[in-house]
Amino acid sequence: MFVHKVFLPRRTVLKGLGAALSLPFLDAMVPALTAQARTAAVAKKRLACVYVPHGVILDQWTPAAAGSDFELPVSTVTIPADPIAGVGARTVSGGLMYAGVDGNPTTQGNPPALKWSPRVGLVYSLNTKTVLRGGYGLYWAPYNYPAPSAATNNYGQVGFTNNTLVPQSAAGTVPTVSITNPFPNGVVPPSGSNLGTLAGVGTTFSYVDQNSTAPRVQQYSIDLQREFGGSQAVTLSYIGSQGSHLGLGGSSDTPVNINQLDPKYMALGAALNASLPNPFFGNANAGPLASQATLTRAQLLRPYPQFQNVNARHVLEGKSTYNAAVVEWSKRTTRGWGGRVSYTYSVLKDNLVGEDNFYSPISPGLPLNNYNYIPGSAYYNPDADYTYSLLDVPHRVIIAPIVELPFGKGKKYASNSSAADWIIGGWTVSAAINLQSGFPLNVQQTDNTGTFAGVQRPNIVSGADLATSGSFEDRLSSADHPTATWLNPAAFSSAPAFTYGNAPRTITDLRSPGQYNVDGVFLKNFSFGTKQAQLKIEMLNLMNRPNVRALSARNNQSNTNFGQTGVQAGFMRITQVMFRFSF
Repeated sequence: MFVHKVFLPRRTVLKGLGAALSLPFLDAMVPALTAQARTAAVAKKRLACVYVPHGVILDQWTPAAAGSDFELPVSTVTIPADPIAGVGARTVSGGLMYAGVDGNPTTQGNPPALKWSPRVGLVYSLNTKTVLRGGYGLYWAPYNYPAPSAATNNYGQVGFTNNTLVPQSAAGTVPTVSITNPFPNGVVPPSGSNLGTLAGVGTTFSYVDQNSTAPRVQQYSIDLQREFGGSQAVTLSYIGSQGSHLGLGGSSDTPVNINQLDPKYMALGAALNASLPNPFFGNANAGPLASQATLTRAQLLRPYPQFQNVNARHVLEGKSTYNAAVVEWSKRTTRGWGGRVSYTYSVLKDNLVGEDNFYSPISPGLPLNNYNYIPGSAYYNPDADYTYSLLDVPHRVIIAPIVELPFGKGKKYASNSSAADWIIGGWTVSAAINLQSGFPLNVQQTDNTGTFAGVQRPNIVSGADLATSGSFEDRLSSADHPTATWLNPAAFSSAPAFTYGNAPRTITDLRSPGQYNVDGVFLKNFSFGTKQAQLKIEMLNLMNRPNVRALSARNNQSNTNFGQTGVQAGFMRITQVMFRFSF
């Protein structure tokens, strides 16, 4: 308000209005040259009432703090036009929604209330020795929740949920925290919904996708079995399954960053790293962004520039398909022997970008383009990463023989010798032999896309051999072969900045070492008159053959040990001896 010290008589005002009014004493009515007029003008607090007949958006007119230096919410901040990027000025938008607030649901996700789960099985006997079987079932999978933690991967970490970590004393010492008082420092309270859309501003946070439905798997099979003489049978089978609405991490928790930079801006190249004036600078509600005078163009071009990464959890855009043909021969144990031999040829495909594999690890397990998994996006295409699964095993042979040794009482050899019967008689030997292909490998490089995706793949050099030559032992990195690599590093080159590499998510021409394992069981029965005893020796990994984890922490093309495989997985030979006496 400005006090201009010009005398304005009240009568003049009343004449102009033509009505009798009771007027307040305004500063402008102070007579000029009076003592009050000669005093310095002092700013005074006034009450202003604004009437808007068509309404306003209240949260954009409500001060975020009291006092003379109050700030309006971040949602009133305007991102300036950027002619280089070809975008106009825009007001920031977006923020967390809270369960039970403003009519929001109070459940995580949106699973169907009724889960139809049909099961059907059919058996038809073609004749006395041939049978045809088939079956189908629809199964609903449970939600995949991560382990509770204080990190951002905890579902509901921002808002109504918070975790209190319990301090514990060092191992081997007397506990300092008792069960009767497990939280001596109190419980960390959740922030609740009081921050509204200001929650998490300037930081990276996670939320649970409110649109996620329920994972489901359909399984189906058909087999033809024929019985032959000698208690033998041969079975030909087809086995399939189809998963839908699966988590993108399979058994892992994989986020989708809905605040990734639109890939179309990758064409700007290094201009994405240019520093521009920060429209959030000095805004007390902008969190860490308030103290930075400039921000990169890439940050300002994000869909929600007031946040860093915004990770949607429990995004159920995953799918999988499994098809397998199985040939199996089996024989019931008669005349001292029996067993089973089967061969499986299978194909497993999925788009589970975060699915991990102990023998073929993936790190990091993130989408290359998060918009592929955001419905409504121009890039929405969950099939973009649909390829051979990291768990794909095309060939598997199972051999499980059972043999009763022909020695001792009632057997072909040494049947009349009590000593021989005690030593070599009554033995049964069985084994479980597993021979299978390796798993596909995943190769990455340091993210240089400029999109905040956090993942990048290299280019495959045309015509280069992806794998190295030599025996299993020669290709393993060890003290004898410290520079040996399982794959050929020269077959990969770094993708240029602000581009996508052409390497697929999984490379089937590169697989982890095959697994060949033998477990054995040696069992002997004793007789003590009417009492029985049994000695059982179980040996896991009978041949003591090591299995390895391929490219463990060495699948990144920028790693100095890129391509090496030398981390043992599994265990050495383990022997377990049991004795049982029945009386």
